[in-house]
Amino acid sequence: MYTFLVAIIRFFVLLICGLDVEGLEHIPQNTGAIVAGNHTTWFDPLILAIAIKRPIHFMGKAELFEHPIPRWFLSSLHAFPIRRGQADRRAIRMSQDKVTQGHLLGMFPEGTRNKTNEALLPVQGGAALIALKTGVPIIPVVVSRASLRGWRKPFKVTIGAPVDLGGPKKATKVEVARGSETISAQFSSLLSRNNKEYREIHPK
Repeated sequence: MYTFLVAIIRFFVLLICGLDVEGLEHIPQNTGAIVAGNHTTWFDPLILAIAIKRPIHFMGKAELFEHPIPRWFLSSLHAFPIRRGQADRRAIRMSQDKVTQGHLLGMFPEGTRNKTNEALLPVQGGAALIALKTGVPIIPVVVSRASLRGWRKPFKVTIGAPVDLGGPKKATKVEVARGSETISAQFSSLLSRNNKEYREIHPK
C-alpha cells in the first residue's frame, strides 16, 4: 500500500508542481537512519516520501490518528503516533526499534510546523536522543519551494551529508543539546545554500 500511495502522490506533485531532489546519495541503501526534515507545511512528510526512494516511518502527532480515515491513511504510509508535549516512551521505543531494524525514521526536530517568518524554529532533542541511543546517523533534509512567477512552483528537496553523533551510548542532556545544535546548524547551512542557488539562477 505504501508504494501505491506514494506513486499516486508523486504523479500529482510532478504534474502540478514539479520536484527537484539533490543529495540522494546520502541516503543509506539498507541500514537504519533518521531522516530529519524542516517543517513549514502539512505536506512536508509527503514530499519527503516521494523524494526519497526508501520507505520512511514517520512520527506524527497523536491527534492525527484519532479518526479512522486519517489513521488508515497515515498507517498505510508507515506513520505512527507520538504524544507531543510529554515524554512518550512508547513512541521513543518504537522509534529506536525502527532504526535498529534497518528502517528510515522520519522526524521533524522543530517539533511543530513553522508558521513564523523565521527560517527555522528551535530544534528539539528527540532526534538527537534517538541517534545517540542507537548509533544511527541523522540525515538532515530541507524542503523549500521556488519563488517563481506563475502557478508552477517546484519543490526543492536538499539532502545533506549524514551526521554521526557518536552512539550508541547513554544520552546525557549535554550531548542531546549539542546534537540538537548540530542538526540546527546543518538545517541553516542547507537553507542558506538553497537561497544562494536560487539567487544565482534567478537574479533580480
